[in-house]
Amino acid sequence: MRDFPFTAIVAQDQLKMSLLLNAIDPRIGGVLIRGDKGSGKSTLARALAELLPNGAPFVEVPSGATEDRVKGSVDLARMVADGTVASTGGLLAEAHGGVLYVDEVNLLADHIVDLLLDAAASGVNRIERDGVSAVFPAKFVLIGSMNPEEGELRPQLLDRFGLSVQSDGIANSEERGVALMRRLEFDSDPDAFCARFDDEQGKLRLRLRESRTSNLANSFGLCAHLSKELFKVITELCISYGAQGLRADLTMARAAAAHASLEGRDSVGTQDINAIAPLVLSHRARRDPLQGFEDSKSISDLVEQIHRKSQSRGGGNSQSQSQAEGADEQPGGGPERAAQAPQLREKPSGASLTFGLGEGPVMRSMIALGAKDSYSERIGGGPKGATPSGYSRRVEGALDRRGTGLDVIGTLTSAVSRRSAGTSSDTSSFIGSEDLVMSEKIAKQGRTILVGLDLSGSIGIKSRIQLASTIIESLLLDAYQTRDRLGVIVIAEGSARVLQRPTRSVEMIRAKLSSLVTGGITPLALGIDLLAEQARACLVVGENPYCILVTDGRATGGEFAFQEALRAAERFASEKLSSCIVDIEDSPINMGLAGKIAKEMGSRLISYREIVELIGSSTLGYALFR
Repeated sequence: MRDFPFTAIVAQDQLKMSLLLNAIDPRIGGVLIRGDKGSGKSTLARALAELLPNGAPFVEVPSGATEDRVKGSVDLARMVADGTVASTGGLLAEAHGGVLYVDEVNLLADHIVDLLLDAAASGVNRIERDGVSAVFPAKFVLIGSMNPEEGELRPQLLDRFGLSVQSDGIANSEERGVALMRRLEFDSDPDAFCARFDDEQGKLRLRLRESRTSNLANSFGLCAHLSKELFKVITELCISYGAQGLRADLTMARAAAAHASLEGRDSVGTQDINAIAPLVLSHRARRDPLQGFEDSKSISDLVEQIHRKSQSRGGGNSQSQSQAEGADEQPGGGPERAAQAPQLREKPSGASLTFGLGEGPVMRSMIALGAKDSYSERIGGGPKGATPSGYSRRVEGALDRRGTGLDVIGTLTSAVSRRSAGTSSDTSSFIGSEDLVMSEKIAKQGRTILVGLDLSGSIGIKSRIQLASTIIESLLLDAYQTRDRLGVIVIAEGSARVLQRPTRSVEMIRAKLSSLVTGGITPLALGIDLLAEQARACLVVGENPYCILVTDGRATGGEFAFQEALRAAERFASEKLSSCIVDIEDSPINMGLAGKIAKEMGSRLISYREIVELIGSSTLGYALFR
């Protein structure tokens, strides 16, 4: 059965262009498709493979793929059959010359994503493990898709995808109707439907073939000539949007050349940079990673400004001035808005809070902190549990082997090596007792953070709201980078409720936080009990929760409200849960209420002064979890 034709797919123009550019020059580094389910991501990926030459393979990486399956390992069948130690190339080698598609790439373990990106960038798959060393060709178009609501990729992995495209389905009713009709026609008679588009498919294949073979030896192997003026436009554009390293510059140069070649031109123009720059910069610009990207108009304006200055100065060094003028003249805030963090907007008690939309140095320092991978040392350590990825380790010697398993590859390799060396006189069995190798499986253990946020009338002072917002922003950025699960309960307006159960989707949490309202009495006891209840639910499913209560300790709502909070704290302590309390009481005379609750809960207390001193430093996140 044939796949749905590429040229029959309605709309999705940016996504189709991104895929074609990577088909022309796979060194662009692949495409990351962000969008909801049912938006045609996998259909387009399969359709692209049919446009590639020589019956190009389409290989899909399953969600539970192991490192052995992806990268390759020892060929067990051959080893057992004839005693030869050989290797297989895995999915990476199978995808050579075609398309490697990863659905829900954000749910794969980070080290697996690393393997895919390494092979896509280098074009080879190197295996060094289990006593074998091999190199397999692995030139393919890498396509990853993800639904942001199910969690984000870490910035380090995002940066390594060449292009990023938002695919939100079809909003236009007429186009949607055409897409529906075509899908029904394809399902009823695939061969007849595909035959209708054979001419268009053939023309597109020809365009791709001509573009792939148009690499110019005197133009750095690009598909079209790129002038020195436009080299400068590319570098200044990437600098203006805060893209770190040279990967964005390289990708933009290759993508712009591929775009020009796809359009039938042998030289790159500013129109090519305008077309591909949003796809290159949307996931690399230095900004709050949880926010969207500026529209393409700001990029187009900036490209024209840089280009005009470059021409007027004969290609001279105009980098610093073009950045400054471009930022000032930008009609929509352009690079200035993209380079700065969103600003906190303070609201009085009783008003809606918009987290992360405030002023100043506090949020900028938090964004910079998020970009520096400051939390990488905490992956696998601290009170939140063991490594999030899981691993196996060899067990040496005559140990108690309960809880361990047979390392099949290690055992077979040992047997083959022993027989090849002729060190055994026993020929009755292929594997002897001395060949047995055991391994111990270290289980995967995720990190789940539960935040209790006191937004009642007792913290209605602006500085406290600002501090609570900043702490939440820090946690969201940390969770975004390390793919932690984050849950939030709120204590406000006389009640305690679950705002969001643990999830990796920081965008979902942020959207819900933006609608919160401060005010009302403080049923702190209910909040503490609810925090403990959520933590118990995490323990039941094998997660290791860490609880953070952000409060000033002022329980209201009755004569004995504070005593009830203390009793709730005692109940919490009996659960033996890891936790800390962040005291946001900033009065000249501190009543020490949060400290008393922390003592009863068995929690570590972080004072207002400590938090203020840590804001903007690389140790804030670590201080919360150490």
